[in-house]
Amino acid sequence: MQRGFLLGAVGGVATMAAAGGLVTWLLAAKDVQHTTVDPVAQGLYVRVDGHLAVARTILEARIQGWYHPLPWVGRDIHDVSCPAHLKAVVGATGTCTARSDGERVSIPVRVIKVEGDPAKPRVFWKFER
Repeated sequence: MQRGFLLGAVGGVATMAAAGGLVTWLLAAKDVQHTTVDPVAQGLYVRVDGHLAVARTILEARIQGWYHPLPWVGRDIHDVSCPAHLKAVVGATGTCTARSDGERVSIPVRVIKVEGDPAKPRVFWKFER
């Protein structure tokens, strides 16, 4: 009787751990961000080399919010800083930095897709953990 209970408990714990791992993997894969560069909103209207771009303050806020979505995934970061705006051109890249446990962490960012009206494109970008 106790052996059956023990096997059931161990099986239940293993199933829960597998389900938790799957949920963690799915949420951690959600590091693709998108934002709409809207020329009407002053805070988002920036240009780099004649192209619309995602303002660095938007990059910083999104990275700060998504870099560490769960306590057991990634590192806890703060003081995110992006030195430049991110051009709304597929393949455009940049590197932001943050602080974690007293050290600087580099966070590469890259535009993976741009769609919609060229005057108001929707920019899909990704950062690396």
